[in-house]
Amino acid sequence: MTTAEQPLVSIFMFVRNGGKSLRRAIDSVMAQTYPRIEFVVQDAVSTDGTLDLLRSYGDRIKLVSEPDSGPSDGLLRAIRRCKGALIGSCLADEELMPDAVQRAVDAFEDPSTGAITGDALITDLEGKATGLWTSGPFTLVEYLLADYSPYFVSSFFRRSTLLSVGLLDDKWNLNCVEFELWCRIASHSHIKYVPHILAKYAQHPGQLSNSYNDALIHLEGRLANIAALCAPGGFFDDRPLLRDLFIWGHARVFCNHAVVVGNPELARAEYALVKKTLMEYPPVFLEGVQYDENYEQRLVEPQRPSIWRTLGGRIFGGARRSDQSAAATQPFAMPPRPDDKLKAAMHAQEALGHEARGNLLAARNSWHAASVAAGLLTPAEAGYRTDRKYGWSSITP
Repeated sequence: MTTAEQPLVSIFMFVRNGGKSLRRAIDSVMAQTYPRIEFVVQDAVSTDGTLDLLRSYGDRIKLVSEPDSGPSDGLLRAIRRCKGALIGSCLADEELMPDAVQRAVDAFEDPSTGAITGDALITDLEGKATGLWTSGPFTLVEYLLADYSPYFVSSFFRRSTLLSVGLLDDKWNLNCVEFELWCRIASHSHIKYVPHILAKYAQHPGQLSNSYNDALIHLEGRLANIAALCAPGGFFDDRPLLRDLFIWGHARVFCNHAVVVGNPELARAEYALVKKTLMEYPPVFLEGVQYDENYEQRLVEPQRPSIWRTLGGRIFGGARRSDQSAAATQPFAMPPRPDDKLKAAMHAQEALGHEARGNLLAARNSWHAASVAAGLLTPAEAGYRTDRKYGWSSITP
């Protein structure tokens, strides 16, 4: 196949004041082994020398510099300018591995695959590797529980799929465009896992996920998308229990992240946002027990208060001594994570949703996940790589 016959691949970047890592990101795109690439850059009127650096690459970069309303708007402006049959990204603090685009092209052999996602090296802002993200097979259930997060820089998309899920319409939630993009694609087509390191992703204090206002806005957008997916007519079509399971999954991950990065105030605000969101809906029940932050307590308590519980409530102002102790050690009361039995049912519901839409590859993946959770198949029998440790792992010097 000649270069002209190979599919055009677009790599996009949206940037404002890219900083000292910008040249490393650009050069990683320029160094791709795949020959037919357009590099689309959307600049939000940078003031730190970013524009001068971008312009120094001449026509190798398709550059537009104009004001936008923030990163989500910049992402949409950039990706909508892409003309390639396949589309990937590389932001100012990221890098693509030299063979990333070639591996992506090779992975799209099945026309029902709408996106691929691979592994990524985690680095600091200087580009030094600090960890490894091994992505693993994608399922919408794991993504909505916030137990799985594909890295955008190590992912590529079929442009025709993006167009079919509404890339050019104006109905995007600008609070969480990336999250909504994955939800739309996962509801529409198959997302394939490629077991190779495709990119480098930098983790640093300046990221939006560590910002109080940005993190809250982003979480609010995610919760709205989850509610829509589980509402009548959504992918899960009127499954309020799934909605609450997914929302509590986000609460666990987001609050824990805020605590780990030393921002307990953000964690409290995120928890309050989750509680406020859930209060907008009627209570839901799991096997006859109301599913909320008091779910485990309800499982062990009798249905009718005993005299000792009544007296205890009077003595301790409505809370038992054990409740007071738990509150001191766990400021964010939450229901437990779904067990394997419940996970199997959730994956089965996802599989049925895919089958109803004719997404047979995606349905197969979901049935495999359901079978593994139910103990009907081993991970190896389901096609999972047992020689790989999925998730994050550290790299020691």
